[in-house]
Amino acid sequence: MKLPLTFPCFLLLLASAGTAAKEATPAADTMAKAEASPAAAGKTPPEMNKLYPRIGTWQATIRTLPSPGSPQGGIDDGVMTIKKGPGGFSIVQDFQSRGASGHLVGQSTTWWDKPTGSYKSVWCDNMQGCTEFTTMVQGNSWTVELDGMANGRKVHTTIRATMSPDHDCIHEEFANAYDGGPPRTETVSEYRRMIPGVPAEKQPSCGKGSDGSSR
Repeated sequence: MKLPLTFPCFLLLLASAGTAAKEATPAADTMAKAEASPAAAGKTPPEMNKLYPRIGTWQATIRTLPSPGSPQGGIDDGVMTIKKGPGGFSIVQDFQSRGASGHLVGQSTTWWDKPTGSYKSVWCDNMQGCTEFTTMVQGNSWTVELDGMANGRKVHTTIRATMSPDHDCIHEEFANAYDGGPPRTETVSEYRRMIPGVPAEKQPSCGKGSDGSSR
């Protein structure tokens, strides 16, 4: 649900930040510290720590399984980038993919909603518009339940995802239940972390564990 960071640009930003820090006046430095303090910016909810492991750039492979709506199934390849939102109060995801489903461009924001005691999200893309939903998070796994319509039929969608213990791989499955029928897994996605500046042969690799999850 994404574009890779460019390592040289990242280094350039670090160098620029270092130069700016050396040239800052005492007054400017004091102001910057005040603006960055918890008292000025507010305290980030501790619940956000469960979302931060998702931050980074990910290579995505989305496999659509054969179904009445897609007899041949298909493969889409994409890139997902997740970063902290302003102040760390949210995570923001940018996603792009191409393949059997066409060219998908999407973005989402997820945050901890204290009044409801849950993780709230809004996802928008160029094919279906925007959707709001709630995510249940348990350790390295999370679940989303959605209700909607597809081709005149009621559909209940369940999204289950699990991140590997080393936080380098995500396995995700979409299951749909139509008109109250049994759920059927229709899409399986694999995400592999991409580390900027690291050669391809040294990038994280994701295999299948005995439980079927990536690791």
